[in-house]
Amino acid sequence: MEEDKRIKTIEQLKAEAKDGLDCFIALNGLRSSKNIWYDEDAKQFEVINLIDGSEECFTESEMMDDELTNIGKAMKLGALIKD
Repeated sequence: MEEDKRIKTIEQLKAEAKDGLDCFIALNGLRSSKNIWYDEDAKQFEVINLIDGSEECFTESEMMDDELTNIGKAMKLGALIKD
């Protein structure tokens, strides 16, 4: 897989998600597709889970909290990938 498609840091995620980011998490042989937007004014991420259409909002610290979402874990493992 092309290395430049991997989102590895919260700063990179913010930059990529300003105009909306189509991406997926590839963990444990599964794929979870998402749309992520970053709202600079509100300082939060809006995540739409494409499997069921559910929406969630996270601050930067919440995004990195493995108890709330697996997005931070996926970034740390190089498993958050631009679609």
